[in-house]
Amino acid sequence: MTTDREHQLRRAREVLSEAGWLFDDFVNAEMRKVLMSRPDERELREEAWRRARVATEMKAGLEALVEAHEADRRLQERREQLKESRDGR
Repeated sequence: MTTDREHQLRRAREVLSEAGWLFDDFVNAEMRKVLMSRPDERELREEAWRRARVATEMKAGLEALVEAHEADRRLQERREQLKESRDGR
């Protein structure tokens, strides 16, 4: 694994573990603005919706980065096990 990828993975894990709740709270607050807005507050509602969507996508992107790494790691371990069992015969 490259140093850049290791750094990205480490930072993604740190953000999710230390501030993952912040994404959720932010999205909840923005969605509350959407739900509580008056009919004539269309621009406010649309902006709150966009901010909530972006925060949700950012968190999902970090989670996907971590999950992809874990899947790659499991696949590599499985390949090594298969190679060892094949070579051991």
